[in-house]
Order: sequence, then structure tokens, then C-alpha cells
Amino acid sequence: MERAMNAPELQTLDTDAPTDELAARRRRRWLLPAAAAAVLVAALVGAVVVLTGSDRVGVVPGQDQDPTVLALSLPPSDVAGSCMMFDVAFLAQMPVAFAGSVTAIDADQVTLDVDRWYRGGDADLVTVAVPPQQTSAALDGVDFRQGERYLVTATDGTVNGCGFSGPAEPQLEQAFEQAFGG
Repeated sequence: MERAMNAPELQTLDTDAPTDELAARRRRRWLLPAAAAAVLVAALVGAVVVLTGSDRVGVVPGQDQDPTVLALSLPPSDVAGSCMMFDVAFLAQMPVAFAGSVTAIDADQVTLDVDRWYRGGDADLVTVAVPPQQTSAALDGVDFRQGERYLVTATDGTVNGCGFSGPAEPQLEQAFEQAFGG
């Protein structure tokens, strides 16, 4: 027993080791994982900057861009007298067709926020210029009203009247679905 107690290999347990050294060992044990986490966060932020082209984390590309706008005009008020009979087959030939809600009405322009393109565009907004001789933003006697939704067609930059554009009522919506597909 005396030999076992005096053996140097069995005397490695030092109970008098300073507690500062133990604390330092514990801190060093967490240093490597903390450094790895910091490197990972830096890499993720770098990837966001590279992939989005933005140095502002949390900004979604395309959200801070100006909306695209299609400019149309109302026909002169005397055109309504020469309307052809409404026909879904003729509606289906319209080069521009969309649905949108009026977001602004000025003396010389109506702005619609497009929620669906049926044909001929992909702009976010459509502005419709009101001819100077017209006293209101009206189409075939239908006044554009802010917050109201409309179905609109256009040919050669001019909104079509004669029932081919108007308030988004069920009958016109059904005609648009039939003409342009669902």
C-alpha cells in the first residue's frame, strides 16, 4: 500500500490547483464554439448582401423600387355616340385588359392600382389622362370613383368605352373571364 501511495503516476491529482486556472480552462472550452458562431453570422450577413444586392439586411429586393406605370388616356367625350354593340368575341380581341382599383383622381388624371392583368401589360399602376375639354373623369357616363374597382380595356393607348370598360360588376367580370380565360 505504501508503494502505491508513493508511486508518482498516482499522484497526479492536485486538489490544491488554483480555481482561476479551472475557470480559465472553462472559458477556453467555450471560446472555439463562440468564435465559430460569430464567423457563421458574418457569413450569413455577407450572403444576404451579395444575393440581394443590398447592404440593408431585411430589405426585400424590388420593394424599394418605384412602381411601373402604363399611361393611357380617355377617349374624347363625343366618341360614345359611335359605339358598336358589346360582344365577348370582340372583347377577346382587345390588346390591353386589366382589373384595378382607383387610388387617386386629379383634374387631369385617374390612377388605378392594377390587381390583375388579363392581357397586354405587367405595370403596377395605370394612369388614365383626362382630356382637357372634359370636366370629369368619366367613361360613357360612368364616373371613376376612388376606392372602386374597374375592368378596363384599351386600344392604341386609349381606354375603350361602350361597355368594354367599366365598374367591376359581375356581368362584366364574367365577360372578361370568358374573353380572356380564367
